[in-house]
Amino acid sequence: MSGTTGRRHGLEAVAVRAGVGLATVDRVLNERGSVSPQTARKVIEAARALGLRRVLPTPYTRQVRIEVLLARSDTPFLDRLTLAMEQVAATLDRSIVILRSTVDMTDPASVAPRIAACRADGIIVYCEEHPANVAAIAASTAAGRPVICIVTDVPDAPRLAYVGIDHAKAGRTAGFFIARLAARPGPALILATSTGFRAHKQRIDGFRDALALHQPGIHVADILPTGDDAERAYHQLTQALRRMPQVVAVYNTGGANPAVASAIRDSADPAAILFVGHELTETSAGLLRDGIMTVTIDQAPELQVRRAIDLMLSHLGVTPSRIVGSEIAFTLHTRENS
Repeated sequence: MSGTTGRRHGLEAVAVRAGVGLATVDRVLNERGSVSPQTARKVIEAARALGLRRVLPTPYTRQVRIEVLLARSDTPFLDRLTLAMEQVAATLDRSIVILRSTVDMTDPASVAPRIAACRADGIIVYCEEHPANVAAIAASTAAGRPVICIVTDVPDAPRLAYVGIDHAKAGRTAGFFIARLAARPGPALILATSTGFRAHKQRIDGFRDALALHQPGIHVADILPTGDDAERAYHQLTQALRRMPQVVAVYNTGGANPAVASAIRDSADPAAILFVGHELTETSAGLLRDGIMTVTIDQAPELQVRRAIDLMLSHLGVTPSRIVGSEIAFTLHTRENS
């Protein structure tokens, strides 16, 4: 058998083992490009396993750009989300570029064009459930740029995945604690960032459902939109508590927990009001220990970021394909474990 024939038979064996064509094996082993990183690795691993007598190339990776669009806000939650993006980006190969930008997520006229203008390989976005955003995500997907929704979902859009907690479950959990811990029936108040975000609407609906199931004597008397603005949250809650001194519970679905706590402290009977909120921060941990806050529900933004990037890289063929769940488990914190 001539050397040329022997080499060809060796390449054919590699092709069979890797499940690719002979031309693909040739492109990989001779580093001619036009092959995905995932396929290149399969070919090189097959050649190594068969003991192919030649110097094998190092698996290469093309540059991959992922754009992350986050809400423009100074809330502790978004600070954690942004920091997590920086930390995860620092652990990735230099060929993977994470581009971060902030947008006013309450303004679809700003968000939708930003999604549509993106030219990265994939997009991770936190945005409202609005028709303009749905259309922009659909256009991006059709153009071959997959979109992952993080923190809050846009299910009517053809997004690749939603990575985040089950917000309806979180709301029901908040309602369950209020129902079981309240000393008496009475009105409850909800503070919400914006019901344009699906996450907040689901939390509100879940909260109502749990109260109706576990303690119908407690009802939602009002929903106060705060936009995560501390001054607005304090003012609205203070006014509501003056109008309704019999309030037994406050559920804050968004940020501004310190302002909510201040309004409760300044009320006629702060000890009679249960306070359930979201996110474990140094401030909320202090409120739990002080007894002002009853329970906080943390949605692990750090894990959301890691999962979203892993899913995107897997879909783009940069990392080996594997089944990774996209739902993130939330955790509950009280004064005893804060």
